[in-house]
Amino acid sequence: MTLKATSLRAIALAILLGTAACAAPSQLSAQKEQAMPSVHSITSRYSFDDTVARLQASFLAKGMSIFGIVNHQAAAQESGLTMQPATVIVFGTPQAGTPLMVKDPEFALQLPLKVLVTEQDGQVKVVFNDTRALIQGSKINFSDVENSLANAEKLIAKTVTE
Repeated sequence: MTLKATSLRAIALAILLGTAACAAPSQLSAQKEQAMPSVHSITSRYSFDDTVARLQASFLAKGMSIFGIVNHQAAAQESGLTMQPATVIVFGTPQAGTPLMVKDPEFALQLPLKVLVTEQDGQVKVVFNDTRALIQGSKINFSDVENSLANAEKLIAKTVTE
């Protein structure tokens, strides 16, 4: 093989690898979009603070536990940063979640449930994962969750819109 042929092959290989490297981020982005669970976003008719309080009270009234509250805005402020109000409520009940995790131990990564309350441009939004998307790829069937996790979706919507 001549030096010229070797150089041309090296250039072609570099172009091919460069093209593949440029394509990789868009492929990763597409994979990420497919992997992201579908979410519901509902506009609350209440203020940010009232929405957070109403959701907590609603969960407790239904016998659920609140496992944690993540105030992202407060955490940002502690680091000298600013952001819109954003609070995640982590909630659920072992009576509903435990049988699901026994059936599919990996489903524990999806539990407890989470709901985000955020405010942008004067609108309070409540965002949470769709139950069908949440169970996708697991050993859990919709019939396993239609009277538990799926009801949480209805409870959230009712709490912030009525």
